[in-house]
Amino acid sequence: MLETELPKILIVDDKSENLVVLEKLLSSLKVQVFKANSGNEALSLMLEHEFVLVLLDVQMPNMSGYEVLEVMSWDEKTRYIPVIFVTANYADEQHKLKGYQYGAVDYLYKPINDVILLSKVRVFLDLYEQRIKFKQLNQRYQLIINAAGEGIFGADLDGKISFINPAAEKNLGYDAGKLIGQPISTLIEQQPQATELEIQESWSIQDIFKVCSEHKIFHKDDTVFKKNDNTLLPIEFTAAPIYDQHEQYNGIVFVFSDITLRKTVEEQLTNLALYDHLTKLPNRLLFEKTMSQALARARRNNKLMALMFLDLDHFKDINDRLGHDIGDLLLKGVSDRLVTCIRETDTVARLGGDEFAIILDEISATEDAAMIAEKIIHALTPPFYLNGNEVFVSTSIGIAVYPISGETSIALTKNADIAMYQAKQTGRDQYCFFTDIMNEQIRFRLEMVHSLRYSIDRNELELYYQPKFDLKTNKITGTEALLRWNHPVLGLLKPGDFIQVAEETGLIQKIGTWVIEEACRTNKHWQDIGLQACSVAVNLSSFQVVQDDIIDVIQSALEQSGLEPKYLEIELTETSLIVNTEKSAKVLHNLHEIGVGITIDDFGIGYSSLYYLKKLPVDTLKIDQGFVRDITTDSSDAAIVKAVIALAHNLELAVIAEGVEQQEQLQFLRDNSCDQIQGFLLSNPLPAREMEDFFRNYKTKN
Repeated sequence: MLETELPKILIVDDKSENLVVLEKLLSSLKVQVFKANSGNEALSLMLEHEFVLVLLDVQMPNMSGYEVLEVMSWDEKTRYIPVIFVTANYADEQHKLKGYQYGAVDYLYKPINDVILLSKVRVFLDLYEQRIKFKQLNQRYQLIINAAGEGIFGADLDGKISFINPAAEKNLGYDAGKLIGQPISTLIEQQPQATELEIQESWSIQDIFKVCSEHKIFHKDDTVFKKNDNTLLPIEFTAAPIYDQHEQYNGIVFVFSDITLRKTVEEQLTNLALYDHLTKLPNRLLFEKTMSQALARARRNNKLMALMFLDLDHFKDINDRLGHDIGDLLLKGVSDRLVTCIRETDTVARLGGDEFAIILDEISATEDAAMIAEKIIHALTPPFYLNGNEVFVSTSIGIAVYPISGETSIALTKNADIAMYQAKQTGRDQYCFFTDIMNEQIRFRLEMVHSLRYSIDRNELELYYQPKFDLKTNKITGTEALLRWNHPVLGLLKPGDFIQVAEETGLIQKIGTWVIEEACRTNKHWQDIGLQACSVAVNLSSFQVVQDDIIDVIQSALEQSGLEPKYLEIELTETSLIVNTEKSAKVLHNLHEIGVGITIDDFGIGYSSLYYLKKLPVDTLKIDQGFVRDITTDSSDAAIVKAVIALAHNLELAVIAEGVEQQEQLQFLRDNSCDQIQGFLLSNPLPAREMEDFFRNYKTKN
């Protein structure tokens, strides 16, 4: 048995000897036996104790067994206690039927057969044990339901709530027991479906009952229940059929979980996945989804739509000069202004870095896109005030219009990017619509990049050398290495035809390294064959100056070639020095310590900061040919050249003028004490072998 207390059996007889006999017969069973000499005593005991079985004498004075059974039927506590009549009389069929009518479950006749008695009693003891098990199981289930963190409630086939646990009542905001008997529609509110997906995923109470009636489980992982205060509770729920003791379907049990936290986390994850963390604008992933939807609408409604690509002009310079914190503040400020320039139906997205995209949904004409572009340019004109810094920024905008500039998201994206590149090429701070001519230009550029990538491996690159001359002695003082590309289709190309492409694609590092190595190797070769020992000058772009391993590249080229550092000069423009002032200064000081010469190229057309001349280890200033060209006819150019020469000499720097093409220019420079010159007057740039011949054949002239 499951309980510590033994099951109780009541024997009732007005004769004590009969009670003794019955008690003795039951002594082999693990039971508690209670005895009563009358019907009244028996009824009193039944109210005090829970009996498994009553063995009741039929014929007793004052109250017969029939009368005891009748009184038992009046009380809920005693009505269902099984009773076996025990009698020596009334063995006829009529009295047996009367006993059954009063509620007896069986008849035993005196004298009692102990085997029959014990077998019948054991049946009721087994039933009692099963009832106890069932009761304990129900109690256990009730404890589990009440202790469960999930909300649990049941509904009958009429859709009325039949039971509910405390967690469900708490989550739904109801007092205990208030929902019992209420229709489940109290909790389930059907929401209007706005999209095709929502319509497909919609459900109803009837759907739940239909699924459960088919002995299946109904599950929704993301829906809502209506709370007592009419607010909506995000939940996940499962509905399963309930069966009675005959395995007949008679209701539904709902188990639900509050998923408010999950929804919050999902929303946060969605924001992380679809929105830029800095500007809070849609990111590239959400942009692509929105773009597909906008295209579908435009196609369905036979409308125009436009895609704009924007990036900020010279944003990298701002980042390098003021720091990334200011750069981030600028991006946020630009984002805020962009949002004010568009309609509610349009989308601004940040694609990364300083690149933005704007989707103009269903425009009437291409002029609409132009108006918004002008509005954006105007909005970005006023300065941004960022942590005490006044920052100006402009933007270049490329526009592609559906279906004129493309009919797919890929085509529009590519063409808007091409148009933006064209806007940058033609002056920045402007917008440009995509045209077929641009497409041809970008295709040519891509082919150029592809060819340039393999130019070194195919031995297509070559260095030309232009000699420099001392104006006092007329001797060659050195050469400048000038890059040429022997393109297999386009022929001989000068740096202006391909260096910008090399810089934009990152190929400049590989090409620049080759130039330094080749110039050092060639100059050492000239010295080894007995030609005049003089320096070779190599130009470094702004990208190379800040290259992390540029010092290692130069040292390696010197070591591999065996060229002494004093025979190598590095030429840099003023503009390249301000890209990263601190890094540039460190590079120049390191080169100076090695013994490499430093020349500021194109002096006078850049920032011409005297600070650089004072703080940096510069050896030579090179006057730009733009000033040299008109020195004999333009007094301003003449004055500038004289001033640069005087400045250089006062700072104990050498000065060289490039682009000398006329004898009058040479004479002016000589008269004003310029140290060196180079230009077509004395020699064109020459291939290495021709430069060897030039060295051998050159004779000093007065």
